[in-house]
Amino acid sequence: NLRGQTASRRKLAVNGSIETGGFYSGSRRELTLNVTIRARPGVIVYTTGEWNDIDLPEGRFSTQLYRLVGETQFSPWIALVNNLQYDSVSDVLGWQSRFRWIVRPGSDVYFVYTHNWLDSPQFNRFETLDRRLASKVLYTHRF
Repeated sequence: NLRGQTASRRKLAVNGSIETGGFYSGSRRELTLNVTIRARPGVIVYTTGEWNDIDLPEGRFSTQLYRLVGETQFSPWIALVNNLQYDSVSDVLGWQSRFRWIVRPGSDVYFVYTHNWLDSPQFNRFETLDRRLASKVLYTHRF
């Protein structure tokens, strides 16, 4: 296992690793790379890439995972997080958008939108698998 990273408090932070070793009845090689950009206070963008080569007696395969996360904090009480992720095993591109409003400490309101697309080789494009909208209200009563 070999890891490296820069200080995470900087405007541009990078970390990565290379790992090899046993994996069930075979072996695995994994490479990860993460880049964080702090554009300005309240705006952060994370990118992640993960590549795996798996070699088992039953067969050999590889996987890739890509992720992009944008966090925007409009105030100490209101934030929006968008997460976009693709993996090569399921061929699914997923997007989750989460809005959080802290009405007062301990009382929050969330709205979450999720949309998934399948990378369809038949049509040579992404087609919608599902989409959902959910909300959640947390209330803390102090006495």
